[in-house]
Amino acid sequence: MRLPDVAPATAPAPFARVLPLLIVFTLCLSLPRNGTAQVQELPLGSDMPSVSASFTTTDGESVSLSSLMGETATVIVFWSNQCPWVDRYEDRVMELATAVQESGVSFVLVNSNDATAYPQESEEANAQRAAANDYRVTYIRDNEAALARALGASRAPHVFLFDDTSTLVYAGTIDDSPASADNVENAYLRDAIEAVIAGEDIPVAHTKAFGCTLKLNDQ
Repeated sequence: MRLPDVAPATAPAPFARVLPLLIVFTLCLSLPRNGTAQVQELPLGSDMPSVSASFTTTDGESVSLSSLMGETATVIVFWSNQCPWVDRYEDRVMELATAVQESGVSFVLVNSNDATAYPQESEEANAQRAAANDYRVTYIRDNEAALARALGASRAPHVFLFDDTSTLVYAGTIDDSPASADNVENAYLRDAIEAVIAGEDIPVAHTKAFGCTLKLNDQ
């Protein structure tokens, strides 16, 4: 589902104020409701889990998290092929990943949704999206949702930042403006990455993830 174009200037003032809430409510109603996600996040300061587990890339290769880690930091972003909030964040994530790549920061997109129940979340669909949007980051399938459960991921997008010792130092949302990059006031993930690169304390180490609910399998 795509967000409709809105013309606030022609809407009555009370309706203009409530319209964004109505849009979000409608999007929530449109999401699949079967399946549940583990909501207990991995505590800050924990080691990266599942480093030796195997995941499938959009090229069909089997890789481990340990092979995808950056020298300075690793950002794991839970992703989806049918979430409107992922669509909204896609360009921001790709731009940030490109901006910090030379600083030794690696981005890994992870799709943990149940591909049997939702074929648009399959390996083939991942490959199609990555090719269509010229992804410059690794996009993997978490087929049994083991990584999502280990990290306590609940949303797409939901980010987890690990430093050079594979220690979790930031978890939560990307920034404070899901609907528009033009209105960002707090770029939480960018600020956290820049702090890690500079060897400084992260200004805000935890925020509430925002996005579509992950739909994990029942295993």
